Amino acid sequence: MGRVIGTGVLAAVAVVALAGCGSSHRDSLPALGSPAVAPSVIAVPVTDSAALAALLLGTADLPSGYTATDDGTAPAGANPADRSHTEPAACANVLSAIWQQVPGSTAHAAAHFETPAFDSVDIDIASYPGNGAADAFAAVQRLVHGCTSYSGTDADGTAVRYRIGGLSQPPIADASASFQVVTTSSGMSLYSAATVAVTGSAVVQVAVTSPNKVDPGTLQDLTAKQIRRLLGVPGP
Repeated sequence: MGRVIGTGVLAAVAVVALAGCGSSHRDSLPALGSPAVAPSVIAVPVTDSAALAALLLGTADLPSGYTATDDGTAPAGANPADRSHTEPAACANVLSAIWQQVPGSTAHAAAHFETPAFDSVDIDIASYPGNGAADAFAAVQRLVHGCTSYSGTDADGTAVRYRIGGLSQPPIADASASFQVVTTSSGMSLYSAATVAVTGSAVVQVAVTSPNKVDPGTLQDLTAKQIRRLLGVPGP
């Protein structure tokens, strides 16, 4: 199973707080827009996860300083004490990989990248049969709209607060939706900006996280590159 992006962000908050390099500002967030609707297009689902993985962006496609990381799976035998919880519980799935949020994919893949300054890029993709891509896209948006403010604790029991707001990004692919998440713990914050898009039978999520506010242009560029890669369209 691939790394749960939301869990990765939670762990990063703890590290950033210890390093003292997160933001301590508290800003209001714009409201989420109306949910986007994907067209009911029946596309042939992808059944080869390795083929999907080969279509994801790599380090050469990202800004300088990023290196690929593993999927975050705990090594065999590792069973550290974990006191993390989220309220409401369903909101723990925000920013998780699409196939973890919406089971039933025929293939899936993910790629994760980080910098020494605690910036990260997480990309995941899942292909669904029938009208599953549109249904998954709708389900992801329902979750985001139902979790605009929630809280919980990390693995050590430290309190964490989450806020979700809208994010202006140009429409892309068959349909797309963007949002931002501010994760705050011990007075320090991490900022995430994400776009979820549908193309054919696949739903792809591109998320950028940083101790500083994410430049919307960075997310826009990465999402455009990823969609071009999926469509086989040449481009930078």
